[in-house]
Amino acid sequence: MDIKRNLILVALAVVTYLMLLAWNEDYPADGGGNDAGENAPLAIAEQIPDSPAAETAASAVDDLPDIPAAAPAATDAAPVVAAEPLAASRVITVTTPKQHITIDLVGGDIVEISLPDFPVSLDSPDEPFRLLRQDAGMTYVAQSGLIGRNGPDASAAGRPLYGTAATSYTVESGEESVDLTYTTPAGVVITKQFIFNADDYLIRVQYLVENNGSQSWQANMYGQIKRDGSEDPSMSGGFKLNTFLGAAIKTPDDPYVKYDFEDIEDGIDAVEITGGWIAFSQHYFLGSWIPDGTSLNNFTMRRNNAGEYLLTFVNPTLVVAPGETASVAASFWAGPKDQYRLEEISPDLQLTIDYGVFYFIASPIFWLLTQINDAIGNYGFSILLLTLVIKIILYPLSAKSLKSMAKMRKLAPKINALKEQCGEDKQKFMQAQMELWKKEQVNPFGGCLPLLLQMPVFLGIYWVLNESVELRQASFILWYDDLSQMDPYFILPILMGAAMFVQQMITPMQTADPAQAKMMKFMPLIFMVFFLWFPAGLVLYYTANSVLSILQQWIITKQVERTYKPKGT
Repeated sequence: MDIKRNLILVALAVVTYLMLLAWNEDYPADGGGNDAGENAPLAIAEQIPDSPAAETAASAVDDLPDIPAAAPAATDAAPVVAAEPLAASRVITVTTPKQHITIDLVGGDIVEISLPDFPVSLDSPDEPFRLLRQDAGMTYVAQSGLIGRNGPDASAAGRPLYGTAATSYTVESGEESVDLTYTTPAGVVITKQFIFNADDYLIRVQYLVENNGSQSWQANMYGQIKRDGSEDPSMSGGFKLNTFLGAAIKTPDDPYVKYDFEDIEDGIDAVEITGGWIAFSQHYFLGSWIPDGTSLNNFTMRRNNAGEYLLTFVNPTLVVAPGETASVAASFWAGPKDQYRLEEISPDLQLTIDYGVFYFIASPIFWLLTQINDAIGNYGFSILLLTLVIKIILYPLSAKSLKSMAKMRKLAPKINALKEQCGEDKQKFMQAQMELWKKEQVNPFGGCLPLLLQMPVFLGIYWVLNESVELRQASFILWYDDLSQMDPYFILPILMGAAMFVQQMITPMQTADPAQAKMMKFMPLIFMVFFLWFPAGLVLYYTANSVLSILQQWIITKQVERTYKPKGT
């Protein structure tokens, strides 16, 4: 078996994998949600600048989800949504330390959320990142309502226009609620209550229904994320690494399933599950509806006539007898992908931080990184210390691999002699080489297998450093003020390439083929070129890892040279 060829194939596989991660091709988004006309998105005047035309009654109906066991639509009259720019009185604002929220009083949808703790860029520290928005550039909103037999949002006349006590609210500490009220012609008082926490990104949405009418009232609560197909606004600078943009859901058979835009267009089967959640995932941030964990909820994904994507849940039917009061609620997360907070909110919601198949490795690595940073307070130095700790943990595997490779190098003169003796007879050469390995008690796979066993750890570290919002705008030293961005001067990638070159020079080369050896020598240059545009945090790890590997290799190679001598010498 040709170990030389296997080593090259392994190296090429790694490079190919990194190329796929680094090169995320741009496809034109189907931005139908921003077209003017009958299906144009809902406009929010004055307080949301550059708004398109108002949402028409037809598009509002198109957005409404179906009820699994379809009930007749509501017949109660409701205010009609006019197809013209809205007055400023149509929206209210809520300000918390974590979020700046805008709510449309027609339907009570959340149409904008900005995150003051996450500036758009370091150059604009006072401009918060807008996660949810509805303007000429993007449609991404959180809708909710009551549909079904008496649901006011299913009225043919349009969605209800809620009243409220004020047009702006401020939550400075603790929890506070904002109530929107609407009374149906039948005398049913509906209070849509938003509960905000000053220290959290989770918004509780609760419907309180007081049936003052003479007949039983029933409806289903739904929550919905509506987004167009525009690109991820949280991606900027350097290569667009292979981070997921699209829908995610928990199913009875799988704790985390993701669908991109094309999947939704092709059609997704409805999911029915007790509890559950549905989310829209992008780099670093998440929008997610989490319904009642004890009810059997129906989840769907589809695309409407305006080209927007709708991720929806529908609750079981709520029945309120005359003279009775009842409630139904769900929660909406709009904020960073905080692994531990998401885990507290709902089972498996933390899986939206997509570490891929190596989640079981990446999670403890992330925990270790955060523990180190809690003590140090600088993610750059934390990455360096994490690299050292991982190197120590993997030392037995690395040492075994390097010792095997060093022994193979010591046998190189004998293998070259065998090749000359066998000439063009490759089969004879292979047999002689196998006999030599057996005689010297050298395992030709001893260098490859330990390296392959370490690959999941390396890939787990890659995903942790790529997906963790904690590294966004995290500073290190000198000009490294954002470890999630590329090195503007390419210093780290060049140092990494140099370290890999030195490492290669002292690595026992297991090939006598000049062409293969020359190809291997180009590997550091190939890696360096691809890493030029990688996030600085990632490059910092691989640079530190290469430097530590040089030290480790030098020590182990010297030990082998002192203690191991091929038989017959």
